[in-house]
Amino acid sequence: MKKTFTLFVFLLISKTFYAQFSISEIDQIDKVKNNTTYVAMNNLDSEVSKKYIQVFKDNWTFSKIEFITYSQINSYLSPNNYFFSIGGYETEVQSYNGQMKSGLNWSNTHIYLELWTCTEKFFKKKKKKLSLDDKLVISRIELFTDFNTLMLPENIYEEEFDGKNHIRNWGEGILKNYLQNLMTALNKKEQRDLYKYFPDTSELKNLKNQTIYVPDYVLIKFNKFTGDESKKHDAKDIFKDYSFNYELISTNELNNKILSSTEPFYYLVYIKSSTDKYISVINSKTGEYVYTKYTPISYNIGSKDLKELAKAIEK
Repeated sequence: MKKTFTLFVFLLISKTFYAQFSISEIDQIDKVKNNTTYVAMNNLDSEVSKKYIQVFKDNWTFSKIEFITYSQINSYLSPNNYFFSIGGYETEVQSYNGQMKSGLNWSNTHIYLELWTCTEKFFKKKKKKLSLDDKLVISRIELFTDFNTLMLPENIYEEEFDGKNHIRNWGEGILKNYLQNLMTALNKKEQRDLYKYFPDTSELKNLKNQTIYVPDYVLIKFNKFTGDESKKHDAKDIFKDYSFNYELISTNELNNKILSSTEPFYYLVYIKSSTDKYISVINSKTGEYVYTKYTPISYNIGSKDLKELAKAIEK
């Protein structure tokens, strides 16, 4: 049986935000800066957790930061406390044929790293039980999980913070860049809504002469009817219209390169978030997105995606 989501770590909401990396609730930014942000994990004492804790300590300078377990979140809920945790939402969908239900039902599940607090009305309740409408999300960064995790997303809270390879666009180096990018936007008090097409042509032109590094999970071929992920795309087919240099590397190699390289480089991130697809290019030194494109109802990376990126580089 599918486990029931524990409310304080995985809130199910019905509204949708189309963004790989988003910032809203701008009026909360000064409060975040002047108060404490708590990072929630499953186990603070494991060697894996200690590595990620160090990434936060080294790269999150926007506010005071402390570390707690998922089970402690409820004890820390207050008007001046903020939280980093892995969260998400699930929506049940039922198709209709005219005015008659077709009987086809499915769910869309999105998982992301989020920065959040509670709404004011939560603290006016007599019973301080967190409900679906009480969570105020300041920022979220979409995570690409394997299909098994989408089917049982609550399992991710039983894993180490590295996701045990169930999260593809993840790792110590990638997290470092996410935190850098988030702090840059927070310091500028910028609202981010990156489902819109965004090419930074001044930086993208560097890829005419530089190699873009691509995590090899992009070759995973997802079957939208069965959820099967055992087959692979042919890299030559995907990159046939990309006329510049690229190198496929493992996610582990990419994370190590981000952490160890003294010279900036660019890498591609592909995310499938339920039925949505995102293609982005990130600067490894600053964490800034220099290209991002959102495509709804799309499951796999294809040659068209790399062709469009090549066109943006050419401009």
